[in-house]
Amino acid sequence: MTDDEGWLEVGELGLDKLVAKSDPVLVLFGELAEKYLANYPFNKQSTKELHEQVVRHVLLPKWSDAEAINIDPPKLKVWFLGFDIESSTRGKYKSIMSCVFSWAQCEGLIPRGEQFNPCRYVKGREFSQVTAYEALVLEIEDTFKVLSELQQPEYQLSLLITTCGLRISEALGLRWRNILWDRGVITIRETFVHLKMQEGAKTKLSRSRVEAPQLLLDALAAWKRETIYADEHDFVFPSEKLHGNQPRSASQLVEDYIRPAAIAAGVISIRDGITYDRDGEVVKRFGFHNLGRHSLATFLMDEQENPAVVQAIMRHAKMDMTLYYSHSRRKAKRAAQDRVIQHLIPEETRVPMREPEMI
Repeated sequence: MTDDEGWLEVGELGLDKLVAKSDPVLVLFGELAEKYLANYPFNKQSTKELHEQVVRHVLLPKWSDAEAINIDPPKLKVWFLGFDIESSTRGKYKSIMSCVFSWAQCEGLIPRGEQFNPCRYVKGREFSQVTAYEALVLEIEDTFKVLSELQQPEYQLSLLITTCGLRISEALGLRWRNILWDRGVITIRETFVHLKMQEGAKTKLSRSRVEAPQLLLDALAAWKRETIYADEHDFVFPSEKLHGNQPRSASQLVEDYIRPAAIAAGVISIRDGITYDRDGEVVKRFGFHNLGRHSLATFLMDEQENPAVVQAIMRHAKMDMTLYYSHSRRKAKRAAQDRVIQHLIPEETRVPMREPEMI
Protein backbone atom coordinates (compact mmCIF):
# COMPACT_ATOMS: atom_id res chain seq x y z
CA MET A 1 0.00 0.00 0.00
CA THR A 2 1.01 3.61 -0.45
CA ASP A 3 2.11 5.84 2.46
CA ASP A 4 -1.24 7.59 2.42
CA GLU A 5 -3.08 4.28 2.55
CA GLY A 6 -0.81 3.07 5.35
CA TRP A 7 -1.36 6.11 7.55
CA LEU A 8 -5.09 5.87 6.92
CA GLU A 9 -5.09 2.30 8.24
CA VAL A 10 -2.98 3.37 11.23
CA GLY A 11 -5.64 5.95 12.07
CA GLU A 12 -8.50 3.48 11.63
CA LEU A 13 -6.78 1.04 13.99
CA GLY A 14 -6.21 3.76 16.59
CA LEU A 15 -2.47 3.32 16.44
CA ASP A 16 -1.76 6.98 15.72
CA LYS A 17 -1.77 7.71 19.45
CA LEU A 18 1.02 5.21 19.99
CA VAL A 19 3.03 6.70 17.15
CA ALA A 20 2.80 10.19 18.70
CA LYS A 21 3.60 8.98 22.21
CA SER A 22 7.22 9.07 23.35
CA ASP A 23 8.92 5.99 24.68
CA PRO A 24 8.99 6.63 28.47
CA VAL A 25 12.31 4.84 28.76
CA LEU A 26 14.05 7.01 26.17
CA VAL A 27 12.35 10.38 26.75
CA LEU A 28 14.90 13.08 27.53
CA PHE A 29 14.66 15.48 30.44
CA GLY A 30 14.80 18.35 27.98
CA GLU A 31 11.64 17.09 26.30
CA LEU A 32 9.82 16.83 29.62
CA ALA A 33 10.97 20.27 30.70
CA GLU A 34 9.81 21.95 27.48
CA LYS A 35 6.40 20.27 27.70
CA TYR A 36 6.15 21.22 31.38
CA LEU A 37 6.81 24.90 30.69
CA ALA A 38 4.40 24.92 27.76
CA ASN A 39 1.49 23.09 29.40
CA TYR A 40 1.63 23.37 33.21
CA PRO A 41 -1.26 25.57 34.49
CA PHE A 42 0.71 28.01 36.63
CA ASN A 43 -1.51 30.09 38.92
CA LYS A 44 0.68 33.19 38.78
CA GLN A 45 2.77 34.71 36.02
CA SER A 46 5.57 35.34 38.52
CA THR A 47 5.70 31.64 39.40
CA LYS A 48 5.84 30.70 35.73
CA GLU A 49 8.69 33.13 35.12
CA LEU A 50 10.63 31.74 38.09
CA HIS A 51 10.26 28.15 36.84
CA GLU A 52 11.22 29.16 33.31
CA GLN A 53 14.33 30.91 34.58
CA VAL A 54 15.47 27.94 36.67
CA VAL A 55 14.63 25.32 34.05
CA ARG A 56 16.24 27.12 31.12
CA HIS A 57 19.28 28.63 32.81
CA VAL A 58 20.07 26.03 35.49
CA LEU A 59 18.62 22.61 34.68
CA LEU A 60 18.60 22.31 30.90
CA PRO A 61 22.26 23.22 30.26
CA LYS A 62 23.25 20.13 32.26
CA TRP A 63 20.41 17.62 31.91
CA SER A 64 18.73 18.45 28.60
CA ASP A 65 20.09 15.38 26.76
CA ALA A 66 19.86 12.98 29.71
CA GLU A 67 17.29 10.16 29.68
CA ALA A 68 14.88 11.42 32.32
CA ILE A 69 14.17 8.29 34.32
CA ASN A 70 17.81 7.17 34.18
CA ILE A 71 19.28 10.25 35.88
CA ASP A 72 21.34 8.91 38.78
CA PRO A 73 20.32 10.49 42.14
CA PRO A 74 23.87 10.45 43.65
CA LYS A 75 25.25 12.20 40.57
CA LEU A 76 22.36 14.63 40.66
CA LYS A 77 23.08 15.43 44.31
CA VAL A 78 26.78 16.01 43.62
CA TRP A 79 25.82 18.35 40.80
CA PHE A 80 23.45 20.34 43.01
CA LEU A 81 26.11 20.61 45.73
CA GLY A 82 28.49 22.09 43.18
CA PHE A 83 26.55 25.35 43.29
CA ASP A 84 28.00 27.90 45.71
CA ILE A 85 24.59 29.13 46.82
CA GLU A 86 22.43 29.14 49.94
CA SER A 87 20.73 25.87 50.85
CA SER A 88 17.30 27.48 50.38
CA THR A 89 18.16 28.35 46.76
CA ARG A 90 19.56 24.87 46.13
CA GLY A 91 16.38 23.41 47.62
CA LYS A 92 14.32 25.57 45.28
CA TYR A 93 16.23 24.26 42.25
CA LYS A 94 15.62 20.68 43.34
CA SER A 95 11.95 21.35 44.02
CA ILE A 96 11.38 22.80 40.54
CA MET A 97 13.15 19.86 38.90
CA SER A 98 10.98 17.51 40.96
CA CYS A 99 7.88 19.39 39.74
CA VAL A 100 8.87 18.60 36.15
CA PHE A 101 9.04 14.87 36.94
CA SER A 102 5.79 14.86 38.96
CA TRP A 103 3.88 16.65 36.20
CA ALA A 104 5.30 14.28 33.58
CA GLN A 105 4.13 11.30 35.64
CA CYS A 106 0.64 12.77 36.00
CA GLU A 107 0.50 13.23 32.23
CA GLY A 108 1.69 9.68 31.58
CA LEU A 109 4.87 10.80 29.86
CA ILE A 110 7.04 8.68 32.19
CA PRO A 111 6.16 5.79 34.51
CA ARG A 112 4.57 6.62 37.85
CA GLY A 113 6.31 5.81 41.09
CA GLU A 114 8.91 7.45 43.29
CA GLN A 115 11.70 5.40 41.73
CA PHE A 116 11.25 7.32 38.47
CA ASN A 117 11.72 10.74 40.09
CA PRO A 118 15.44 11.01 41.02
CA CYS A 119 14.85 14.21 43.00
CA ARG A 120 13.02 12.21 45.68
CA TYR A 121 16.29 10.54 46.60
CA VAL A 122 18.29 13.76 46.81
CA LYS A 123 18.10 14.67 50.49
CA GLY A 124 20.11 16.49 53.12
CA ARG A 125 20.26 19.74 55.03
CA GLU A 126 22.02 21.27 52.04
CA PHE A 127 18.59 21.33 50.36
CA SER A 128 16.59 22.96 53.11
CA GLN A 129 14.13 25.52 51.78
CA VAL A 130 14.09 27.28 55.15
CA THR A 131 16.03 30.46 54.53
CA ALA A 132 18.34 32.00 57.11
CA TYR A 133 17.26 35.44 55.93
CA GLU A 134 15.74 37.62 58.63
CA ALA A 135 14.03 40.78 57.52
CA LEU A 136 14.98 44.14 58.96
CA VAL A 137 12.06 45.36 61.07
CA LEU A 138 11.57 49.03 61.80
CA GLU A 139 10.51 50.55 65.08
CA ILE A 140 7.40 52.69 64.69
CA GLU A 141 9.56 55.78 65.32
CA ASP A 142 11.87 54.80 62.46
CA THR A 143 8.93 54.22 60.15
CA PHE A 144 7.74 57.74 60.95
CA LYS A 145 11.19 59.12 60.14
CA VAL A 146 11.28 57.33 56.78
CA LEU A 147 7.81 58.58 55.87
CA SER A 148 8.83 62.10 56.85
CA GLU A 149 11.52 62.01 54.14
CA LEU A 150 8.99 61.30 51.38
CA GLN A 151 6.79 63.57 49.28
CA GLN A 152 3.54 62.70 47.56
CA PRO A 153 2.71 60.38 45.98
CA GLU A 154 5.54 58.22 47.40
CA TYR A 155 4.39 59.28 50.87
CA GLN A 156 0.80 58.14 50.26
CA LEU A 157 1.98 54.86 48.74
CA SER A 158 4.25 54.11 51.70
CA LEU A 159 1.59 55.18 54.22
CA LEU A 160 -0.88 52.80 52.58
CA ILE A 161 1.56 49.91 52.83
CA THR A 162 2.69 50.61 56.40
CA THR A 163 -0.88 51.07 57.65
CA CYS A 164 -2.79 48.34 55.82
CA GLY A 165 -0.01 45.84 55.14
CA LEU A 166 -0.64 45.72 51.41
CA ARG A 167 1.96 44.03 49.26
CA ILE A 168 3.56 46.48 46.86
CA SER A 169 2.09 44.52 43.93
CA GLU A 170 -1.39 45.02 45.42
CA ALA A 171 -0.85 48.72 46.12
CA LEU A 172 0.41 49.42 42.60
CA GLY A 173 -2.49 47.47 41.10
CA LEU A 174 -5.07 49.69 42.79
CA ARG A 175 -7.43 51.83 40.76
CA TRP A 176 -9.49 54.65 42.23
CA ARG A 177 -12.64 52.56 41.86
CA ASN A 178 -11.14 50.06 44.36
CA ILE A 179 -11.35 52.62 47.16
CA LEU A 180 -14.80 52.65 48.76
CA TRP A 181 -14.56 56.02 50.46
CA ASP A 182 -17.90 55.93 52.28
CA ARG A 183 -17.23 52.48 53.75
CA GLY A 184 -13.57 52.98 54.62
CA VAL A 185 -12.60 49.90 52.60
CA ILE A 186 -10.08 49.10 49.85
CA THR A 187 -10.79 46.13 47.58
CA ILE A 188 -7.94 44.05 46.14
CA ARG A 189 -8.84 42.95 42.63
CA GLU A 190 -5.61 43.21 40.61
CA THR A 191 -1.87 43.07 41.20
CA PHE A 192 1.07 44.48 39.29
CA VAL A 193 3.83 41.85 39.10
CA HIS A 194 6.94 41.91 36.89
CA LEU A 195 5.55 44.94 35.05
CA LYS A 196 2.36 43.08 34.14
CA MET A 197 -1.18 43.41 35.45
CA GLN A 198 -2.71 40.23 36.84
CA GLU A 199 -6.24 39.43 37.87
CA GLY A 200 -6.74 38.49 41.50
CA ALA A 201 -4.21 38.54 44.33
CA LYS A 202 -1.43 36.34 45.65
CA THR A 203 -3.86 34.08 47.52
CA LYS A 204 -7.63 33.64 47.66
CA LEU A 205 -7.74 35.28 51.09
CA SER A 206 -5.65 38.20 49.82
CA ARG A 207 -8.36 39.01 47.28
CA SER A 208 -10.51 40.63 49.88
CA ARG A 209 -11.50 43.93 51.39
CA VAL A 210 -8.98 45.82 53.46
CA GLU A 211 -10.03 48.19 56.23
CA ALA A 212 -8.61 51.70 55.69
CA PRO A 213 -8.41 54.23 58.55
CA GLN A 214 -9.84 57.68 57.90
CA LEU A 215 -6.48 59.46 58.13
CA LEU A 216 -5.17 57.23 55.35
CA LEU A 217 -8.24 57.94 53.22
CA ASP A 218 -7.70 61.67 53.77
CA ALA A 219 -4.11 61.35 52.56
CA LEU A 220 -5.19 59.39 49.47
CA ALA A 221 -7.92 61.94 48.75
CA ALA A 222 -5.30 64.70 48.88
CA TRP A 223 -3.28 62.86 46.24
CA LYS A 224 -6.37 62.30 44.08
CA ARG A 225 -6.95 66.05 44.00
CA GLU A 226 -3.40 66.56 42.71
CA THR A 227 -3.01 63.83 40.10
CA ILE A 228 -4.19 64.25 36.52
CA TYR A 229 -5.15 60.55 36.52
CA ALA A 230 -8.15 60.72 38.85
CA ASP A 231 -10.85 58.86 36.90
CA GLU A 232 -12.31 55.79 38.51
CA HIS A 233 -10.55 53.41 36.10
CA ASP A 234 -7.15 55.14 36.52
CA PHE A 235 -4.37 53.67 38.62
CA VAL A 236 -3.85 55.30 42.01
CA PHE A 237 -0.10 55.35 41.46
CA PRO A 238 0.35 55.57 37.67
CA SER A 239 3.51 55.98 35.65
CA GLU A 240 3.50 59.46 34.14
CA LYS A 241 6.17 58.37 31.66
CA LEU A 242 3.70 55.83 30.30
CA HIS A 243 0.84 58.34 30.35
CA GLY A 244 -0.97 56.53 33.16
CA ASN A 245 -1.44 53.34 31.17
CA GLN A 246 0.59 51.33 33.67
CA PRO A 247 1.50 51.60 37.36
CA ARG A 248 4.95 52.66 38.47
CA SER A 249 7.83 50.20 38.87
CA ALA A 250 8.26 48.87 42.41
CA SER A 251 12.01 48.31 42.07
CA GLN A 252 12.50 51.83 40.73
CA LEU A 253 10.47 53.29 43.58
CA VAL A 254 12.65 51.48 46.12
CA GLU A 255 15.86 52.57 44.43
CA ASP A 256 14.88 56.20 43.87
CA TYR A 257 12.82 56.94 46.98
CA ILE A 258 12.51 54.29 49.72
CA ARG A 259 16.17 53.43 50.24
CA PRO A 260 17.33 57.09 50.05
CA ALA A 261 14.62 57.99 52.59
CA ALA A 262 15.76 55.18 54.92
CA ILE A 263 19.36 56.36 54.62
CA ALA A 264 18.39 59.96 55.36
CA ALA A 265 16.38 58.75 58.37
CA GLY A 266 19.41 56.85 59.68
CA VAL A 267 17.68 53.48 59.45
CA ILE A 268 20.23 51.98 57.07
CA SER A 269 23.63 52.99 55.73
CA ILE A 270 25.68 51.96 52.71
CA ARG A 271 29.43 51.43 52.81
CA ASP A 272 31.41 50.05 49.87
CA GLY A 273 28.18 49.07 48.17
CA ILE A 274 26.94 46.99 51.16
CA THR A 275 23.84 47.92 53.16
CA TYR A 276 24.01 47.87 56.99
CA ASP A 277 21.53 48.49 59.78
CA ARG A 278 22.26 50.61 62.86
CA ASP A 279 24.01 47.70 64.57
CA GLY A 280 26.37 47.13 61.68
CA GLU A 281 24.61 43.96 60.53
CA VAL A 282 24.40 43.35 56.79
CA VAL A 283 20.94 43.99 55.33
CA LYS A 284 20.35 41.70 52.35
CA ARG A 285 17.13 43.33 51.23
CA PHE A 286 15.31 46.51 52.14
CA GLY A 287 12.14 47.76 50.56
CA PHE A 288 8.39 47.99 50.88
CA HIS A 289 8.08 44.55 52.50
CA ASN A 290 10.30 45.66 55.40
CA LEU A 291 8.56 49.02 55.69
CA GLY A 292 5.13 47.44 55.57
CA ARG A 293 4.24 43.84 56.30
CA HIS A 294 7.15 42.81 58.50
CA SER A 295 7.17 46.00 60.59
CA LEU A 296 3.37 46.22 60.79
CA ALA A 297 2.89 42.66 62.03
CA THR A 298 5.67 43.07 64.58
CA PHE A 299 4.33 46.38 65.90
CA LEU A 300 0.78 45.04 66.26
CA MET A 301 1.95 41.93 68.13
CA ASP A 302 4.18 44.05 70.40
CA GLU A 303 1.14 46.20 71.17
CA GLN A 304 -0.64 43.05 72.40
CA GLU A 305 -3.26 43.16 69.66
CA ASN A 306 -5.44 40.08 69.31
CA PRO A 307 -3.42 37.66 67.13
CA ALA A 308 -6.59 36.82 65.20
CA VAL A 309 -6.98 40.51 64.37
CA VAL A 310 -3.35 40.72 63.24
CA GLN A 311 -3.86 37.64 61.07
CA ALA A 312 -6.93 39.24 59.50
CA ILE A 313 -5.08 42.50 58.80
CA MET A 314 -2.20 40.59 57.21
CA ARG A 315 -4.70 38.39 55.31
CA HIS A 316 -2.85 35.21 56.17
CA ALA A 317 -4.60 31.87 55.78
CA LYS A 318 -2.71 30.41 58.76
CA MET A 319 -1.49 31.89 62.03
CA ASP A 320 1.95 30.33 61.45
CA MET A 321 2.59 32.81 58.65
CA THR A 322 1.52 35.72 60.84
CA LEU A 323 3.98 34.61 63.51
CA TYR A 324 6.69 34.31 60.84
CA TYR A 325 6.16 37.96 59.93
CA SER A 326 6.15 39.01 63.57
CA HIS A 327 9.75 39.51 64.71
CA SER A 328 11.14 39.95 68.21
CA ARG A 329 12.56 43.45 68.32
CA ARG A 330 15.42 44.45 70.60
CA LYS A 331 13.30 46.84 72.65
CA ALA A 332 10.66 44.19 73.33
CA LYS A 333 13.25 41.52 74.18
CA ARG A 334 15.11 43.87 76.54
CA ALA A 335 11.86 44.80 78.32
CA ALA A 336 10.95 41.12 78.75
CA GLN A 337 14.38 40.31 80.16
CA ASP A 338 14.17 43.27 82.56
CA ARG A 339 10.88 41.95 83.91
CA VAL A 340 12.46 38.54 84.51
CA ILE A 341 15.59 39.81 86.25
CA GLN A 342 13.54 42.01 88.57
CA HIS A 343 12.33 38.76 90.16
CA LEU A 344 15.79 37.19 90.33
CA ILE A 345 17.85 39.90 92.02
CA PRO A 346 16.53 41.28 95.32
CA GLU A 347 16.27 45.05 95.35
CA GLU A 348 18.56 45.41 98.39
CA THR A 349 21.39 43.54 96.64
CA ARG A 350 21.26 45.39 93.34
CA VAL A 351 24.39 47.30 92.46
CA PRO A 352 23.57 50.91 91.63
CA MET A 353 24.54 52.07 88.17
CA ARG A 354 27.79 54.05 88.25
CA GLU A 355 27.97 57.41 86.61
CA PRO A 356 30.74 57.66 83.99
CA GLU A 357 33.81 59.42 85.30
CA MET A 358 34.75 62.70 83.71
CA ILE A 359 38.31 62.94 82.48
